[in-house]
Amino acid sequence: MSKAEVLIIKIGEVAQLTFADGSQYESAIRKQPVASVKIHALGAEGNDVGLKAHHGGPDKALFFMSDVSFPALNALLGENFTYDNTAIYGENFVVSGFNEDSVCVGDRFKVGSVLLEVSQPRKPCERLSKNTENENTQKIVHQSGWTGWYVRVIETGEIHKGDEIILQQRPYPQFTIRYLNRLLSDKPSMAELEQALAIEELAPAFKRSLNSQLMKLQEKQG
Repeated sequence: MSKAEVLIIKIGEVAQLTFADGSQYESAIRKQPVASVKIHALGAEGNDVGLKAHHGGPDKALFFMSDVSFPALNALLGENFTYDNTAIYGENFVVSGFNEDSVCVGDRFKVGSVLLEVSQPRKPCERLSKNTENENTQKIVHQSGWTGWYVRVIETGEIHKGDEIILQQRPYPQFTIRYLNRLLSDKPSMAELEQALAIEELAPAFKRSLNSQLMKLQEKQG
């Protein structure tokens, strides 16, 4: 495994964006690189989100992606996106050493002077397709499981590019980000869904999606 560190930090304010199809709306998806950032309880200083009904808040304070996600998604999308400039997927941090197969809900990481807790996978929205000018992006990100993950802030502080990422706690080693994504995209069992729903650290928004899956299964079984 490569060294676990922060490769790049990105923040951005909400702006009126115009997309290739001529549509316009306010979004903060095109975040820009910075060398360091102060982290507060609700996220990064100087960073904002659009669609506050679906983004932001304590359970989605910061959005992380892995460096390996970019080539994996490029291969599926037929693109050549890189992580070293303006955000493609709205990412705040791109890191090495951890990815969707090795990050679990409830994990606590020390990054710089900040303590973070993994809260849920990212559920991709249609604005990813708009921003990448590829109509398949939302679907591919969801189906592939290369979604990235959200964290909540346990201890505030500051994060710098190049900071080491230190895993301090892993209470649910079987509940990786990819596994949780699979519960939404495949055909999970009732037991799998119930086990995930019992995890206190899993964000309520993601639990609602899992509960919808569970209710569908219960209806099928009468």
